[in-house]
Formats: sequence, C-alpha cells, structure tokens
Amino acid sequence: MRKALVLGSGGIRGMAHIAFIEVLREKKKDNFDIITGCSIGSLIGGVYALDPSANLYKIAEEVIEKNLEKLEKITKSMNSKSVNYRFQSFAGLLSNSGVNPNEIIYEISKELFGSKKFSDCEIPFGVISYDIDSSKTVEINEGFLTDAVLASANVPGAFDPVRLGGMQLVDGGVLSSLPINLAKKMGADYIVINDISPTVKDDNFENGMEYMNYVDLFKIYKINEIEKKDANENYKFETKVSWDNFDEYKKIYEKAKDHYGSVVK
Repeated sequence: MRKALVLGSGGIRGMAHIAFIEVLREKKKDNFDIITGCSIGSLIGGVYALDPSANLYKIAEEVIEKNLEKLEKITKSMNSKSVNYRFQSFAGLLSNSGVNPNEIIYEISKELFGSKKFSDCEIPFGVISYDIDSSKTVEINEGFLTDAVLASANVPGAFDPVRLGGMQLVDGGVLSSLPINLAKKMGADYIVINDISPTVKDDNFENGMEYMNYVDLFKIYKINEIEKKDANENYKFETKVSWDNFDEYKKIYEKAKDHYGSVVK
C-alpha cells in the first residue's frame, strides 16, 4: 500500500497543515510514501517532503515574522482596492506601495528551497497549478521546487501569473484545491487529505464584492466535496479566517492543534 498526504490551499490557514502533521507524528501516523499540495499546501508539503523530521512550526514562524510587514502591506492594499484588484493586475495596483507580491513569494520560496529539486525530496512530492492559457490544471513533480511552489501559490488577481514551460501559471486552487488525482497518478492507493478551505456562508452580504467572493468560495467547496469522495481519510479544519490574515497564524495553529488532537485517532 502506498499512502499519500494531500494538503489543500488556504493561505495562512496553512498553519493548520502544520498542526495536522504534528498530530500525525505524535500518533505515529505520519508514514507517507507520497505528498501532494496546492498553494500553501505546496509550500508546506515541499518542506515536509524534503525533510520529514523538520520543525515546521519553527520554520513557518521565522518566515512569517521576517516577512510580516510586507505581507500586511499586501493585505492592506488589497482591502483598500478590493473592487479593482479582481479586475486588474494586483502587482500593478501595488506599484506605488513599494511592494511586489511576486517578489515576496519568490523570496520566501527561495529561502525555503534554494536550488533544491523534486528529486531531492525524501518523500516523492508533487504540486498543482493552473494554466490560464489552456484553462487546465497543471501537475508538476519535477524540476526546481522554488519555481513549482511559486506557480502553485500564485493567487490570481493578487499576483501576476508565473511563466514556466511556455505557460502562464496561477494558483492551482482556481480549479482544484486538493490534488488527489495527482497523488493517484504518482501511485497512491490510500489517500489522507487535509482540507483548510474556508467556511462558506450564504447570507449577510454587505456589497457585491462579498457576493462575488461567496461565489468563488462556493465553487471551491463543491469541487472539494466531489473530489474528497476518493479519499480514505478526510480531515477538515473549520475556520472563518481569511487566507490573508497573516497576523492570525499563531491562533490558527493553536486551534488546529486542539482540533486534530481530538479527531485523529
């Protein structure tokens, strides 16, 4: 039996992935043969695949604290231009703020992975991205980790597309936030998934933008529900925290640690 860990997208909610992995370690259930990830799941999954014994929380804390001011500038600029950023290049909207979102995520990926390749991973690893030219999910499990993670974690609208292999790539969560199919293609026959997509509410819309965001979230929710039917173990961390509330990372981790401690048997 080849067991795979599938880590979904969700921005800063990815701290729940770290809590989940730690609980699996504590309960000696972290014997994975394959790891796949999307967006933040690709970043955390990549670090874990390179070194299954890595102190993931310490690494995340150092990266977030080092870049928190820049990350918060992105959030503030996004909120102040919430209507425009959905329809324009967000990197362009931030040109006056001195913040380049692509550079920030590249620097973080480069710091974590350097020149490491997928072939350097102790556990076979793969990520998904989305090609806006072909409108198809792209599966990546070879080449440089930095490039692949940057392509997988590239939130459309918030970041410019990443050009890789003749494609224009954005966050894989556009079409599928749980790379279960990739795990199966890599040989998995037992799949454990961790879904950190946000709680979907369908009321109290204050404006049209909130309604549009709801439509996006509901699409992800429905796709996830369909794909999760192929999982053998299905875990979900419920939270209303937005993907870009970076200063909430400790609270997310602590709540997730308590949650998984009670549900992982």
